[in-house]
Amino acid sequence: MAASPSVVPVALTTPGVPILSASGDFSNLREIKKQLLLIAGLTRERGLLHSSKWSAELAFSLPALPLVELQPPPPMTEEDAQDMDAYTLAKAYFDVKEYDRAAHFLHGCNSKKAYFLYMYSRYLSGEKKKDDETVDSLGPLEKGQVKNEALRELRVELSKKHQARELDGFGLYLYGVVLRKLDLVKEAIDVFVEATHVLPLHWGAWIELCNLITDKEMLKFLSLPDTWMKEFFLAHIYTELQLIEEALQKYQNLIDVGFSKSSYIVSQIAVAYHNIRDIDKALSIFNELRKQDPYRIENMDTFSNLLYVRSMKSELSYLAHNLCEIDKYRVETCCVIVYL
Repeated sequence: MAASPSVVPVALTTPGVPILSASGDFSNLREIKKQLLLIAGLTRERGLLHSSKWSAELAFSLPALPLVELQPPPPMTEEDAQDMDAYTLAKAYFDVKEYDRAAHFLHGCNSKKAYFLYMYSRYLSGEKKKDDETVDSLGPLEKGQVKNEALRELRVELSKKHQARELDGFGLYLYGVVLRKLDLVKEAIDVFVEATHVLPLHWGAWIELCNLITDKEMLKFLSLPDTWMKEFFLAHIYTELQLIEEALQKYQNLIDVGFSKSSYIVSQIAVAYHNIRDIDKALSIFNELRKQDPYRIENMDTFSNLLYVRSMKSELSYLAHNLCEIDKYRVETCCVIVYL
């Protein structure tokens, strides 16, 4: 299956959101840092916490900016001002996972930010109800039949907005997520590609796209924006597709241009070496990563696999104990414990 979106948006701006396009090179790391700090804030405001964390971590790996170069928050639109009270209240409810309550108070809001949080709250409410029903299900057949009942209704509403070209980059991202959850893979790929054009700095859209591309042929047909973010995407997807030589070259290039302190890149390189079974190299990098970021949990399941293969029982036991102290119920922690 090849993906070739028929619509590539021309505009890269959204009312209330500054220009977030990015050139295809790394010649100005100070500007890239500003963009990363800005998108970290915008994603955090919308409850997209994993994307916000990724952007903040990458920004942290670059030199600090002087006060005079720090950007003020993006200007508010009239719609933002009108929705501010409802958004502030709803975001407080959203943050404590009261998604239905958040959606109730956002209903009827017109600003892009409030509308996204309204739709995202409804989506997450459906996901939470699905998870609760799955836990209550009696057997595997029942568990497989549990669905997010909100998806079809969200698809209808977002589709209308999409056809009217009223979705900003965040709205396109959520529309793509809904389509993916409904197993409409081709449509989801098209929408995620569109989202990367409209809002190229949102890592979440790139990762969702990465998860739908299953081979190099599909990758060839993607009409991706010419942005430095594309390099991170290609490095990530090469790793996922087991194109390790290409992935390592991309990551080395990113280190060379100034991202040598990025814990994300270091961990991805370690995973790449794990995938080609260069155990000594992968172990060495993971050990360095642990010194650099000792409370990191991402990819520690991969690290534990290497320790298990090498029969490094004391190191594996220490890792499991350490991760349990940090967050005993994280998926990665549970995977590590299995190796004991």
